[in-house]
Amino acid sequence: SINMKKVFIDLYHLPQYNFFKNVILNFDPSEVGIYCVDRVKLLQVAQHELPDYEINSIGSYKHNKGMFSMIFKIILPRILRLYKEMSKNTYGFVITAHYQANFIAKLKGIPNVAFIDDPRKFVFPILKLSADEVYLPPFESRKKGIKYFNALKEWSYLSPNYLKPDVSILKEYGLKQNEYIFVREVSTETSNYLTQDQGIILSIARTFPKSVKVVLSLEKKENRDLYPEDWIILKEPVPLIHSLMYYSQLVISSGDSVAREGAMLGVPSIYAGIRDMPANRIMINKGLLFKLAPEEIVPMISKIREKELVFPEQDEFRSSLAAEWDDVVSLVMNKIKK
Repeated sequence: SINMKKVFIDLYHLPQYNFFKNVILNFDPSEVGIYCVDRVKLLQVAQHELPDYEINSIGSYKHNKGMFSMIFKIILPRILRLYKEMSKNTYGFVITAHYQANFIAKLKGIPNVAFIDDPRKFVFPILKLSADEVYLPPFESRKKGIKYFNALKEWSYLSPNYLKPDVSILKEYGLKQNEYIFVREVSTETSNYLTQDQGIILSIARTFPKSVKVVLSLEKKENRDLYPEDWIILKEPVPLIHSLMYYSQLVISSGDSVAREGAMLGVPSIYAGIRDMPANRIMINKGLLFKLAPEEIVPMISKIREKELVFPEQDEFRSSLAAEWDDVVSLVMNKIKK
């Protein structure tokens, strides 16, 4: 017997899960099919935060040893499995931030939409051919046939409508408001970062001012001993991680998502990676995100701690963003209702 479900959601990366989480919570677990790839902490976080929902994992990044294995061990088998899954249930709508499920939806004639913020040269053309509608944030250079939503996708969980920072998380780590730095070091083994140096933050960690408290979200935990021993290493998944970022004095990240998140939380943020992303430029233009080379970071830490730079008041800045930007969750829900 074929079951009718409302929505098929495919997640390919932890930031995509964060983007769709509040959309998923609008549905009863019986109404939605949630699929993801087993990559970094995506599966664990989704299962941990959505205990009532069945999260189906297809494809694992442990097979990712380069371009060839990525295509033949992850992408192609995954597309076949997605086809089977969509044949088992009849879905009314497919929603993603990636191209694979849209491609199957197109073959099956299921209405589908994609929300992305990183139109990369290989993925984007496939997505444009597959999806009924592709939505991008309000980038400076516009593309034909693409729709735009007025926000960045992290706003779907960082907007004051959805995030109420919880100061109690600071006690757990012995921290004081505005008296520590939040640092994120990504692994450079995914396709986005193949050309980036390993351990950008690591390369300058020993030159951080000794007096500064540092909380480190480290993707490759086995590198723990390479960082200063007094840095606090988080054990993910951390509930309230965005509260930890919100109350920090400064966010520094070698990955782009966390750098943008910090800026949207109204915290001065530094992106230490190499990618030049239109999504980052939106926050750089708002004056809260800086893209710096490794050797520029420590001098910037001093400037910010010495209050040599002036930033907008945190909650006023967030309120002004809320007034200017779309509520992305409402936008996605309205698409589905239509």
